[in-house]
Amino acid sequence: MSIQKKEKMKNLDYNKKDWLEDAVPMDKALSSSKKLRQLVDTLFEEIKILIKVSSKSRQKEALKTIMMNLIRAHQLNRPVRYARDKNKYTRDRRYGKLYFKYDRLIPIIDAMEGLGYIEQSSFYFDHEKKGEGLQTRMWSTDKLWSLCQEYRLLQAFPLVPELPEDEEIIILRDEDGKEIGYRETKQTRQMREDLKNYNNFIDKHRITVRLDGVTVVDNRFLVEKLYGNIKNGKIWIESVKFNNNHYQYNYTTPIPSFNKHKKPFHINPSCIIHKLIDRIPAYKTAPSSPITHTKRRITLLRTLLRRFWSDAHLFQKDIERRSYEISRIPWKMRQDVLGEEFRLQDIGIDELFFVLDYEHLRRIFNLKSWEQGGRAYGSFHQHMLRKYMRKDILIDGQPTTEIDFSAYHIRMLYHRKDIDYTDDPYSVCEGPEMRTIYKAVGLIAINAKKSEACGAIHEELKDRKIPVPRRDEPFKTLVRKFKEAHRAIEQYLFSGIGLTLQNIDSHIMNAILMRLMDKGILGLSVYDSVIVAEQHEAFTKEVMTEEYKKIMGFNPRF
Repeated sequence: MSIQKKEKMKNLDYNKKDWLEDAVPMDKALSSSKKLRQLVDTLFEEIKILIKVSSKSRQKEALKTIMMNLIRAHQLNRPVRYARDKNKYTRDRRYGKLYFKYDRLIPIIDAMEGLGYIEQSSFYFDHEKKGEGLQTRMWSTDKLWSLCQEYRLLQAFPLVPELPEDEEIIILRDEDGKEIGYRETKQTRQMREDLKNYNNFIDKHRITVRLDGVTVVDNRFLVEKLYGNIKNGKIWIESVKFNNNHYQYNYTTPIPSFNKHKKPFHINPSCIIHKLIDRIPAYKTAPSSPITHTKRRITLLRTLLRRFWSDAHLFQKDIERRSYEISRIPWKMRQDVLGEEFRLQDIGIDELFFVLDYEHLRRIFNLKSWEQGGRAYGSFHQHMLRKYMRKDILIDGQPTTEIDFSAYHIRMLYHRKDIDYTDDPYSVCEGPEMRTIYKAVGLIAINAKKSEACGAIHEELKDRKIPVPRRDEPFKTLVRKFKEAHRAIEQYLFSGIGLTLQNIDSHIMNAILMRLMDKGILGLSVYDSVIVAEQHEAFTKEVMTEEYKKIMGFNPRF
């Protein structure tokens, strides 16, 4: 970039100091909008003159993704951020995403800039951090927005939530967290087979969450976690019970129930019917009744009407509106709004019942090693539900219980030293009243190195909203006290051994889930705990004990 252009970008003034910093990340998005498709066709006719056309259909899909991100960002008065570093885009076929490939995406973006449809900034000055931006920003020009107006794309158009494409489920990353290729072995094939079987098994079960009105949530849970996963098709709202705290919900629904339907319900129903008519089974009056187009249309229309008139529809529109309004708040103020906590009943909800529709897992190994990391990630209940919400999970309509390994990694370290440690490793430091603090310290002791320990403890206590003890050099004191209480394993503490322990616990957890599955029991992994239906609690504890003892030689504690 020229010096003149850098100066121009550095001095951009949008009356918002953090406008360039507060960018929307480029993300994959899908839409069935006919107008959007027509706009993409028009733009591509201009763009193809400036780029090498290798796969017209896929390049058009990439352009559509870019356009959807730009339009959404324009509605929020924010730029879009994306990486121009080729190393950020994997070249390995194992992980390659369909539309987000460097050689496909970047030429299209640059051509749009050359045609005057967007502007970009690969450099901007942060007056507080005194540094440059981490990723390039782009935003639509008046020329592009005028074209969008011609095609009547004046507001956010309906997205079509679909489940993610099949992805690699055994992942190896390098030191920078980038996914890298690897040679197949007997071990990798077995891990993949186990996980495929588990993901197929979990699809046969219905996993739901029922939150009552006194459940404490925050805006981040509603708009980023709940609504974000509704948009990508991983969650759908089954039912909502409203109270009188919100005037717009004082009504009687014409159709009190609805069937699950993942297509947009706020566009012309005839368009949806035309697209999906062959996918929807007809109601049959008799076993020999033919499945006609008319019957399919009636079935789908009934589904759409039930969806439109349901309480769940109104709640979904409510959190969609909440998400949009919060997104327009300046970035620094927005963080406080997202963290604001309240009870569901305070926003007019006595019960919220939703379905976790995509709980597939992927195992991720780190540092180019099959002996570092390896835990299974990816399900909503692991990342999105707070611990106190997990008690509200139902498996096939049955209440569940969560069985935790107690002080999992600390005991592992003792068992590696052939010591059967039975005390509470956190209370022994400075008594039960300091247990919560030392539990946070214990997490850092396993995962951080000595040079990072004090800062990491500070951040952990801050994240957990735990007050820092009033004493001289509080963080150094906490590190010292924890080490003194655990002299036998001091060599492991603050050494960064966490990924090694995660590797061990990942194999233990895999064995537990496979054994439960062989008995027809679904177990939901939460790293150091397993969620199962209450009637399987005793058997699950037996399995967890046996699998842990096979590896570590001692019985665990729960």
